[in-house]
Amino acid sequence: MIFSGLLMLCSSGYLFADTLAIYLPLPDPLPPLKVLTFLVGIHLLGMCFGLGGATMLDLWILRWMRRGSLPVEIGRTFHFISSVVATGLCLLWLSGLGFLALYAMESPEKLENPKLWAKVLVVIVLTINGVIIHAFVLPKVLRDLSRPLLFGVSRRRATLFIASGAVSAVSWYTAFAFGIFRELNNSVTFTLLVIMWLMLIAAACLAAILLWLNSAAGARGFSSLSPPG
Repeated sequence: MIFSGLLMLCSSGYLFADTLAIYLPLPDPLPPLKVLTFLVGIHLLGMCFGLGGATMLDLWILRWMRRGSLPVEIGRTFHFISSVVATGLCLLWLSGLGFLALYAMESPEKLENPKLWAKVLVVIVLTINGVIIHAFVLPKVLRDLSRPLLFGVSRRRATLFIASGAVSAVSWYTAFAFGIFRELNNSVTFTLLVIMWLMLIAAACLAAILLWLNSAAGARGFSSLSPPG
C-alpha cells in the first residue's frame, strides 16, 4: 500500500471540477481529449482495483474470523488480490500526480481546504499501516488457513493485526468519503474531520476485538469437544 499516498488527494469531485483545461491531441476525426478526462479514467480504474481488492481481502478476513478457517484456494488468491490492490494504488499514484500538477497551476487557493489536509493525514497513516500489515502481520497470520484466525499468535501480534486491520478498513472508506462529499470543502474544520476518523477507527477496533474473542471462544469449545487423536 506504499502507493496509496495520493488516494485522498485525487479522489475529490471538487478537484475534478474547474481545473485547467489542457488537451491531448487525438488523430482526426476524434476531438482533443482533456488531460483531466484522461486522469479521471486512470483514477477510477485504480480506485476499482485498489478499494475493491482491499474490501475483498477484508471480507475474507471477516469470514475467517466467523468460520474458523479458510479454503486453501482463497489463501492463494490472497496474494493475487494483493497484487491487484498494488496495481490499483500505482494507478492512483500516477493519476494523483497529474491532478496535483493541474491543481497547483489552476487553483492553488484550494490548498487552504481543511479537508485536503485531513485527507493527507489519513493517507500518511494508511501508507504506514499498509507497510506494517504486509511486512509484519500477514506473513505470520497466513501460514495456516485451516486453523482459526490468529491461532497460536502472540497477544501482541494479534493486537497489532486487529488494530492495523481496523485502521486499513476505516481509512480506505474515509478516503473515499472525503473524496465524494464536496459539502465538506471549507465547511468542516480539520480537527473535527480527524476526530470523526479516529472515532470510526476506535469503533472498528472494538467490533473486531469482540468478533475475534467470540470466534476464539467457539474454537476453544470445539477443541474441547473433539475426541483425542
